[in-house]
Amino acid sequence: MVLPPPWITARIRWLRRALKRLLASGTGVGSLRVLLVLCIVVPLLQLLVFVTYRNQQLEAEAQVRLQRSLRIAHDHDLRIFSANEALLQHLRDLAPATAAADAPGLHHKRLKELVRGQPQVEAIWIFDRDGRPRAGSRMAEIPAGLSSADRPYFRWHREGKGTLQVSEVMTGVVSGEKFFQMSLPRFAPDGSFGGIVSITMNPAYFAGFHATLAAEEPGVAITLFRQDGVVYSRWPALERAPERMSPTGEVLSRVLRGEIAGAVRNISSLDGQKRIILFRKLGDYPVYIGVGREVGALKRDLMDELGLLVAVTGVPVLGLILAAWLAMRRTSDALASAARLQQESEARRQAEEALFQSQKMEALGRLTGGVAHDFNNALMVISGNLHLLRHASANQPSRQLDAIGRAVDSATRLTRQLLAFSRHQALSLETVQLQRRLPALRDMIEPTLGKDIELRLEVARDTAPLEVDVAELELALINLAVNARDAMPEGGRFTLRAYNAAASGEGTAAPASVVIDAIDTGQGMDPSVAARAFDPFFTTKPAGKGTGLGLSQVYALCRHAGGSVTLISAPGRGTVVRMHFPASQREVPPPSVPDPAQAVSPRTVLLVEDNAEVADVVRPVLEDMGCTVTHMQTAAPALQALDAGTQFDVLLTDVLMPGGMDGAALAQAVRARHPQVQILIMTGYAEQIQAITALGFRVLPKPFSPAALAEALEALANAPRQA
Repeated sequence: MVLPPPWITARIRWLRRALKRLLASGTGVGSLRVLLVLCIVVPLLQLLVFVTYRNQQLEAEAQVRLQRSLRIAHDHDLRIFSANEALLQHLRDLAPATAAADAPGLHHKRLKELVRGQPQVEAIWIFDRDGRPRAGSRMAEIPAGLSSADRPYFRWHREGKGTLQVSEVMTGVVSGEKFFQMSLPRFAPDGSFGGIVSITMNPAYFAGFHATLAAEEPGVAITLFRQDGVVYSRWPALERAPERMSPTGEVLSRVLRGEIAGAVRNISSLDGQKRIILFRKLGDYPVYIGVGREVGALKRDLMDELGLLVAVTGVPVLGLILAAWLAMRRTSDALASAARLQQESEARRQAEEALFQSQKMEALGRLTGGVAHDFNNALMVISGNLHLLRHASANQPSRQLDAIGRAVDSATRLTRQLLAFSRHQALSLETVQLQRRLPALRDMIEPTLGKDIELRLEVARDTAPLEVDVAELELALINLAVNARDAMPEGGRFTLRAYNAAASGEGTAAPASVVIDAIDTGQGMDPSVAARAFDPFFTTKPAGKGTGLGLSQVYALCRHAGGSVTLISAPGRGTVVRMHFPASQREVPPPSVPDPAQAVSPRTVLLVEDNAEVADVVRPVLEDMGCTVTHMQTAAPALQALDAGTQFDVLLTDVLMPGGMDGAALAQAVRARHPQVQILIMTGYAEQIQAITALGFRVLPKPFSPAALAEALEALANAPRQA
């Protein structure tokens, strides 16, 4: 709320006191004259007060509205650029520099699917190293001779000047339309330049959104421009407006000095109007959004209000005094209403920001969960075929097969990190005794740390057991070891310490909880970095050195286990990651001895799996175990075969399948009609595992190894028949 200057407030108080003294002094001619003068002077002074105060208030309100418009336009345009960059990254992963133009998944139809539902994208393109388009979403057949080799953005990538490029506005060779590009380079396996992937955007899309936003704030002008002055869109459009901003203009000169946000008052060289202009950079992109409003429009608003007030002040002196009193009371009410409106607007803004953050994290979780789940099927195919190759060449060790196995293990860990973040990881809780488990991890953690870092394992004798996914716990400790190694490039000490919270005097944890501390003597973190350490994909490591999912996986592990995690760090003082887990009252089962033969009792298996590649690897693995396998892609023919009298010992089915019946419905139908058939359901989603287990079925989480499959089949054989 804008307050009037102190001198005006003091004058008003003095006039009020003088008026009271004159009214109390008598009714002489002199007093009446003074009163008459006061009746003229007071309204004029109030009018002056009103002009000064209202001018400041209008400018302040204009600033608030401009900031709101800037925030909305900035957030919208930043989301567009971020979404486009993510799409470029995805497209570059789908189109490596060595891939042919007609490789599966990179044809015209696939590219059209990628841009469906994204109105900000006019087209996406894949160019080879010579600038020739190899695939595009706009046209199925690329005209001969079409090339972007002479385009500045392509030369920029070819000369290796950077990664992400936002081009200037250009005119299409084929369409003749105005557009600008976002592009990323592609590289061949040897690191040489292999072309680019690009997204074509129409400036009219941004101008349309800005026009909608400006409709709510008349007189607002919105400009989207690159940091070197290239103008992408203007609203409202101006005739004969240059395509570049003047470098001598105050806005661009401040941008060129490195400012990422600011406010200026200047006279436009385009229309000669004086404006209040706010500008702000779109994240890390070389693009700015500017929002301005004419100062003359504010003056006109003020003059309109002033004219109305002058019309009212034409009444007799008594009317002037009464009108002034009413105006002051109404102004007080208006200020109170404005304050309430500002509070409500601030509360709404905070609620909208919280909702946006929640929706963003939910969408990101769904995206990573879906990608990781599909990747698990690919890992099953690779690991299953690797098992078959090893079995076929048991007497011929191969370094290549071992390398594939290590790569599969690494990809599986990364997938588990993605699923843990998205909360779609299939959890397998076990009762773990840390006195046995942590020392057993020494051989796994020491190579991760390297020879210059000392590893210490300290487990209190009375440490209670805990229930946790063992694979997730091991992965979390490896992630913490990797972070500690990167924080101690000159060497140091990494300590894993486990103890009961009550025994150590932890006042903030429940008495029946177990604490695991991961302590390093590294560089430590600034408070700003520590505050974001558990955010997914946040990392301070150089590009290619980390995914940003390590600590988020640790956070997900503790949350899934019903515990919590805190981080204690300071620059130069190392870091402590403290994980709290509920203590378990269950007995720790004896360690199981795996069966190296992986053979199972011979039986007939009905395999229902719609993914042909997964089925092609599960089937020979089952046959290698001595089973007779019949494969069907959907649930309906499988149920028909059973109803027709075909005998099977085991039904092994996936959950998500095309058709009117999924795996869970098939399992329920088979249990009702053919109770002699044992049922094993495979899936990769934690929520499905919980729901299916609640129905009384045994679940095999994806991805699974041949040994896990054999163990599950043997567990079925030893279990009582389903009733």
